Amino acid sequence: MNPNDIYAQQQAMLNQFAQNYQHMMWGVVVIQFVFLVIGAWVTYMFYARLRDIADELRKFRVAYEMAEDDKARAATPAKPRADDDSRFLPKS
Repeated sequence: MNPNDIYAQQQAMLNQFAQNYQHMMWGVVVIQFVFLVIGAWVTYMFYARLRDIADELRKFRVAYEMAEDDKARAATPAKPRADDDSRFLPKS
C-alpha cells in the first residue's frame, strides 16, 4: 500500500468533512437569522399592541378627569351676593 494514497484519502476525507461542516454552519447562521427576524417581528407586534392599550387607557383617564372636573365644578356652591340677606338666615 502506498503511503501517498493513504495521505490523499485522509486529505479527501478532511476536505469533505470541512465542506460538510461549512454547509452545516451556514445552515445554523440562516436558522439564527430566521429566529432573529421572527423575534423582532413578535417584539414589534407586542410593542404595537401595548401602545394601543396605552392609548385606550389614556382616553379613559382623560374622560375620567373631565368627569371629575365637571362634578367638582357642579358641587361648589355659588357665593351669595352682597345684597342677598339669605346669608343671615339660620342654616338648616
